[in-house]
Amino acid sequence: MKAKGWAITLGIGAAAGAVAVMMLPKQSTTRKLVNRAACAVENAASNVSDKLMSKMDM
Repeated sequence: MKAKGWAITLGIGAAAGAVAVMMLPKQSTTRKLVNRAACAVENAASNVSDKLMSKMDM
Protein backbone atom coordinates (compact mmCIF):
# COMPACT_ATOMS: atom_id res chain seq x y z
CA MET A 1 0.00 0.00 0.00
CA LYS A 2 1.30 3.42 -0.87
CA ALA A 3 1.89 5.99 1.85
CA LYS A 4 -0.97 8.17 0.64
CA GLY A 5 -3.46 5.31 0.87
CA TRP A 6 -2.15 4.36 4.28
CA ALA A 7 -2.56 7.93 5.56
CA ILE A 8 -6.11 8.15 4.21
CA THR A 9 -7.00 4.82 5.81
CA LEU A 10 -5.52 5.96 9.11
CA GLY A 11 -7.53 9.19 9.00
CA ILE A 12 -10.79 7.41 8.21
CA GLY A 13 -10.20 4.92 11.02
CA ALA A 14 -9.46 7.69 13.51
CA ALA A 15 -12.60 9.57 12.49
CA ALA A 16 -14.74 6.44 12.81
CA GLY A 17 -13.27 5.76 16.25
CA ALA A 18 -13.93 9.32 17.36
CA VAL A 19 -17.56 9.07 16.26
CA ALA A 20 -17.98 5.79 18.14
CA VAL A 21 -16.50 7.25 21.34
CA MET A 22 -18.68 10.37 21.12
CA MET A 23 -21.74 8.07 21.18
CA LEU A 24 -20.79 6.80 24.65
CA PRO A 25 -22.37 8.44 27.73
CA LYS A 26 -20.40 11.37 29.17
CA GLN A 27 -19.83 9.59 32.48
CA SER A 28 -18.40 6.52 30.72
CA THR A 29 -14.91 5.55 31.91
CA THR A 30 -13.90 4.76 28.34
CA ARG A 31 -14.97 8.17 27.07
CA LYS A 32 -13.10 9.92 29.88
CA LEU A 33 -9.96 7.89 29.13
CA VAL A 34 -10.14 8.66 25.41
CA ASN A 35 -10.67 12.34 26.16
CA ARG A 36 -7.56 12.41 28.38
CA ALA A 37 -5.56 10.62 25.69
CA ALA A 38 -6.73 13.12 23.06
CA CYS A 39 -5.66 16.01 25.29
CA ALA A 40 -2.25 14.42 25.81
CA VAL A 41 -1.78 13.96 22.05
CA GLU A 42 -2.84 17.56 21.42
CA ASN A 43 -0.36 18.83 24.03
CA ALA A 44 2.45 16.71 22.57
CA ALA A 45 1.73 17.98 19.05
CA SER A 46 1.71 21.55 20.33
CA ASN A 47 5.05 21.04 22.09
CA VAL A 48 6.63 19.57 18.94
CA SER A 49 5.27 22.45 16.88
CA ASP A 50 6.64 25.00 19.36
CA LYS A 51 10.08 23.35 19.32
CA LEU A 52 10.18 23.30 15.52
CA MET A 53 9.13 26.94 15.31
CA SER A 54 11.73 28.01 17.86
CA LYS A 55 14.48 26.16 15.98
CA MET A 56 13.39 27.75 12.71
CA ASP A 57 13.48 31.21 14.29
CA MET A 58 17.09 30.78 15.44
